[in-house]
Amino acid sequence: MKKTIFIAAMTLLSFAFAPRPCSAQASAQTGSITVNATEIEEVKGNIYFLIYKTDEGFPKEKDKAYKVGKVSDYKTKASYTFTDIPYGTYAITFFKDENGNGKLDNNFIGFPKEPVGEFNMTSMGKSSFKKCKFKLNENAKEITLKFVL
Repeated sequence: MKKTIFIAAMTLLSFAFAPRPCSAQASAQTGSITVNATEIEEVKGNIYFLIYKTDEGFPKEKDKAYKVGKVSDYKTKASYTFTDIPYGTYAITFFKDENGNGKLDNNFIGFPKEPVGEFNMTSMGKSSFKKCKFKLNENAKEITLKFVL
């Protein structure tokens, strides 16, 4: 009898102190976003893909992006997949770093000197997070973009 009570007590204690996932972690869903840059005219430099969670730094400040991807091997199309992205609202931009300095170069008035593109932008104009945002609410999302400049 004592042995049965001891085993039952140990079993209950093991459940009481077993690690449990945090409820926020358990309910957080993530997905992937594959970004395809098409109609690339010249193979020169690296293509950087940037994903932003807020308007802070969008679209030009690479260091303020939520995640950054880089593609060096491409022809007329370049693709990058962001993984483990929590469901939510994001904006994506990309640029071709033709001179290899790791950043988007602009002229003296702030106009890009290297090819750029953004989600939901079809022509040049002042871009904003609000104009370029989209929702990730599925396991996998694929976006195809063209360079605007």
